[in-house]
Amino acid sequence: MVKVAYRGYFDDGATFIDQTRQPIEFPCADGWMPPAFVDAVRDMAVGETKRVRVGADEAYEKRTEERVIEVERAKIPANIKLAVGDVMSLERPDGQTYPARLVELDEERAVFDLNHDAIAKALNFEITLLDVRDLPKR
Repeated sequence: MVKVAYRGYFDDGATFIDQTRQPIEFPCADGWMPPAFVDAVRDMAVGETKRVRVGADEAYEKRTEERVIEVERAKIPANIKLAVGDVMSLERPDGQTYPARLVELDEERAVFDLNHDAIAKALNFEITLLDVRDLPKR
């Protein structure tokens, strides 16, 4: 497992994700992040910061409807204010969070699009490797 803080930005400098204050942990294996991102992290030392450019053809997978989910409105805490277009963090049962854009909202349900905003665009990342640890044995 690796823990990284990173910022992703387009060629025009616009940030599409900023995980510098909320670092993420993931297995340093293919499929979790774009291959060039994973390759860069594999070659880094803890504390090192590196910039990486990922071409549009190797960035993120194509948009799929499987990444659009419906959530019953009753399962969303009443104190959370929602507006179509908002990006919020959803949490998996294992505690890992991921960004989701609210695309539809009514009294009964909220529809979130988990497809990445950066699909089919060249991406730049500034990555800092914070920690490396072994996966727990099963």
